[in-house]
Amino acid sequence: MPELTPCALCGRGFIQSSLTKHHCVPKQKGGTKDDVELICSQCHGFIHATFTNATLAAIYPTIEKLRKAPELAGFLKWVRKQPATRRMKSKPRRKRV
Repeated sequence: MPELTPCALCGRGFIQSSLTKHHCVPKQKGGTKDDVELICSQCHGFIHATFTNATLAAIYPTIEKLRKAPELAGFLKWVRKQPATRRMKSKPRRKRV
C-alpha cells in the first residue's frame, strides 16, 4: 500500500502524486517555488473559489494563516470528515474576498 501524504490544509491523507501545488503567495504577486504547499484538489479549488490572489498575498500568505481563515472554517470542518476519495467541484462564489 502506498504511503499517504497529508494535505497541508485539511490533513487528510493522499498519495503524494494526487496532491496539487498551492503557491501561498501567488506567482502573480511575487510568490516563488519556496512558497509552495501540497494540498488536495478539493481544498485548492475552494481556496481559489473563495479568495482573490490579492487577498491571498496580503492576508493569507502562509498555510497556517489559511487554516485560521474564518471563511474556510465551515469548509474545513466538513471536509475533514470526508473520505479522501470524495471529489466535489467547488462552485464559484458570488463575490470572492
